[in-house]
Amino acid sequence: MSSSSSASLRAQIYHNLFRKCLLKRTPVDAFGEYVSQLLLKSPLPSSSICPIILSPTISSRVDPLHLEYIQRLLEKDIVSLPDVLVALLRTSSARSAVPTSSSSGHGSTVGGIGMNANREALEEDIFTVLVTVLREYKPRSNDFVWATIQALSDWMEAVVAISGEGMLDEPGDDVAGSMDVGKGRLEALVELTIAIGNNEDVRRILVEGGRKERRLMFQTSLSLFMQYIQVQNPALAARMEGLIRHQQSQQSPQQNRNSRNAKGAETIDGMMGIGDGADNDGPVICSRGGLFVWLNGLLTGRPQVDDEAVIGYLYSRYRNDVNNLLVDFVTAVLDVLSNAILRGEAASTLFLLRSFLTNKVPVLLSHLSPSPMIASYALSQALLRTDTSTLANPPPSSFDPYSHNTSTNPDMLFNTLVDLRQEFLFACALHGVVGEEDIQGIIGELPLGALPVAGRYDVGELMNQCAMDPEKLERLLEEIEGVEGNSGAVVRTVVEMMRNMCEQKETMPLRSICSFLARKTSSLDVMLLFVKPVCLLEPLCELLDTWRYEEDQGEYQPVYEEFGYILLLMADLTSSSTPNTDSFIPQLLSKGSTSQRIENFESSDKHAQLGGWIREIFEGEGISDGLMSSCRPQDFYKLVPTLFMQSVMACESGILDIDTLKEGFAFLLEPFLLPSLVGGLGWLGNHLWESHEDISVPVQILHSLLVPSSISPDASEVHKTVISISARQLERVLRELVRRGTAGSHQSTVEALVANLLPYTSFKRNGAATRDELENWTHHAGGGGLMQSLGLAFQSLVNWSTSQGDINIVRPSATYTHRLILATWRVLGAGNTVRGIVGEVVKCRIQGTTPGYAEDVAMSMILSMGFPTEEGGTGGGGGKMGLLEALRAEEAEESGNEGVKAEALRSILRKVETQLTPFSPMHQNATVGGGVDATGGQQPGMGVGGDGEGVDLDLAMGDDGMAGLLGDGGLGEGDLMGSGLLGDVSGMEL
Repeated sequence: MSSSSSASLRAQIYHNLFRKCLLKRTPVDAFGEYVSQLLLKSPLPSSSICPIILSPTISSRVDPLHLEYIQRLLEKDIVSLPDVLVALLRTSSARSAVPTSSSSGHGSTVGGIGMNANREALEEDIFTVLVTVLREYKPRSNDFVWATIQALSDWMEAVVAISGEGMLDEPGDDVAGSMDVGKGRLEALVELTIAIGNNEDVRRILVEGGRKERRLMFQTSLSLFMQYIQVQNPALAARMEGLIRHQQSQQSPQQNRNSRNAKGAETIDGMMGIGDGADNDGPVICSRGGLFVWLNGLLTGRPQVDDEAVIGYLYSRYRNDVNNLLVDFVTAVLDVLSNAILRGEAASTLFLLRSFLTNKVPVLLSHLSPSPMIASYALSQALLRTDTSTLANPPPSSFDPYSHNTSTNPDMLFNTLVDLRQEFLFACALHGVVGEEDIQGIIGELPLGALPVAGRYDVGELMNQCAMDPEKLERLLEEIEGVEGNSGAVVRTVVEMMRNMCEQKETMPLRSICSFLARKTSSLDVMLLFVKPVCLLEPLCELLDTWRYEEDQGEYQPVYEEFGYILLLMADLTSSSTPNTDSFIPQLLSKGSTSQRIENFESSDKHAQLGGWIREIFEGEGISDGLMSSCRPQDFYKLVPTLFMQSVMACESGILDIDTLKEGFAFLLEPFLLPSLVGGLGWLGNHLWESHEDISVPVQILHSLLVPSSISPDASEVHKTVISISARQLERVLRELVRRGTAGSHQSTVEALVANLLPYTSFKRNGAATRDELENWTHHAGGGGLMQSLGLAFQSLVNWSTSQGDINIVRPSATYTHRLILATWRVLGAGNTVRGIVGEVVKCRIQGTTPGYAEDVAMSMILSMGFPTEEGGTGGGGGKMGLLEALRAEEAEESGNEGVKAEALRSILRKVETQLTPFSPMHQNATVGGGVDATGGQQPGMGVGGDGEGVDLDLAMGDDGMAGLLGDGGLGEGDLMGSGLLGDVSGMEL
């Protein structure tokens, strides 16, 4: 007999026993003995017994004896509490309302009004039975508790969705009919929720580490449930709160004194929404400008979007107000994109924001939204609040980060009309946030797009396809910049394939990937929305650090080319996150433009290698295999700055003429040596900055390298990548030469080089202010300089936030960019910046601005300085004070004072620390060693999650109450120090 037939037969035996006992009215004790004996002869798991005992064919009406049977099975641990909840939902009329994670079985919904009513009565009574059982319930393991939490979440979502229009109803709507049908069941579910929350063992497990994703999902479901009850049945909401308070009051004094029990009570209170609300400063305000400022900080420069930090920040900000969380979050994302369009930001910035909207936000919403119905409502409200004219039809070319590169054909996505709203909504539909059929109702018109034909990508499937078809990976690289919602899965696949290639030393295909990514910097920006830089840097560093020649090495040019192209990608990523080790790569990336004096060489080998390169470059015979075999690529790249220094000094001393020097350096334009120009150009930039004499030789060399008279087609694209990496530093140095007036007869040449570099300066996204922006803020802002510019932007944000009652005011404040506060911090220091922010809050208080809005914007400005920036790490680097530290110092100075400034300082600091309370510090340089398994699942360390991209929230947590519940953030005190150097040239200070 097959296993399926055997299981079916056993199930029928149990069904007959349950049915017969009810018909014969068998006493409960005897029933329990019968079941125990049957279990010995024919074992059946709890998950199989529960659907049988709860089947409508066992009892079609509410039978007290049936309820006693169920209670006995629970008390004898024959069936488990979570299995009862799951099986009950499978046959409930509420099951058809929403798809649930735990109701994927083959149970059918009971039809018919009368049967539904009977079934709901049975559900109400079983909930009551479970409340009784929970008084002495001892869960078998933590898994049982979390399974119960998951099942309870599914029940809450189902009951809300099935009860009329749920959260979409306004108070006072005629929903009495829908409420009456399930009123008893709803009340019983409330009591069950309280009973689960107040079970001592359950509470102990809730405050222990782990299961962060389950915690967040339960909190979201519970938040929706509480809001629904408060809107539709205020009396029941009051009763629910009363039940919580009553049950907590029943705890013994010893329990109340126990710190773990107290922490557990706080956890349950937090989940129930009790204890949140107004602080000493009045009502909690979540202003539109505040979240706009924080998101600007998150997305300025090259992004490092930590999913946990984003979700944790939002939950900390909105607590249990899920509806406003969803609406405000989507609104803020659209505001940031609209602001960037209105400000005329660089195409690379607009492209990244577009990708964030279509590829990242749907993933976050899939974890934040309790149901498609709620998400649909939130999205429609957000779109009503934003500037449709800006989002519906922006010029396609404005999103093309390669528009300066006339030799590159733009992707097809840049040749079609852009409707950012529809792109975003279809991406949300792809991730199950809303249904495709909901899109027309959300935007109020017939959509012109469609879901991608290939559907939602799965990482496991993509990995298998790449294993079977090596060319698949090359096609996937082109899809990183897609805007259909699949970029996260593509990125994870590419990263994992790269990690595998590093482990297997497959340098040829890895060279192709690195060359592609180094050329298309915007693809790297998209990748960093889903993975931390260390996920890419760690395996590449290991590979290049341990690079060795093979014993039977025949040619050395290919080896140099593979090494150089991989290193080129490292140079592009280094400013995002440089590994903190003493190995070759970190040293090269941090000192790759620094020359050495020959007398400081630690070995004679270096003397011989440098002499060999100088001889073969300038003798014009070409680079021999003998030289490359005696000089590893690592040694060559360390020598490059010194090679430039010796050559330029020889030319300036008359030992070499300028034409010979140019001809020699032309060898560096060959593909296998071209990546070394990054170090060479860096040395030339530093030399020009430090030079106060004749700059004729370095300027001519620079011109020959940046604008070569001839270059091979193969080297042309790589040459543009090298320029993109070096352009920002060189452009600043050359501008400074013009300003100093030291260019002399080469003034026109220098100005031409500046014009040549200008298109490349915005190709690589950077958080530093442009020179034009700095001049505008410091010289053209009414004479008040940076501080006045920051004040004007602050007041604009507050006015915009308080004017949301005017439906015509939908455009975000075009005066604000995160670069403004970075520049203020860099130039004026943290203390002055904080005093300026607090001064604006004081003005608002004196002027009688609506309380709370200015404080929220101020809090967000301070917290927005906690993100890593292109210039290296979070703020406070190099011993520079951060804004949070400065805020605390200012507040300490005003301690004991009662003036308006002192009150404003205390209020802002309280809000900042309240926002930080749920977070546990997360170090940016945490070891990352995980990857994607063969099925597409997440192994530890990637910083990305679930089928394709998602949020990896199941990390270890300390015993920290609400901090554990809401998730570890990335914004601990040590990370909130602000950053954003205005210059990346050593010694350049404004």
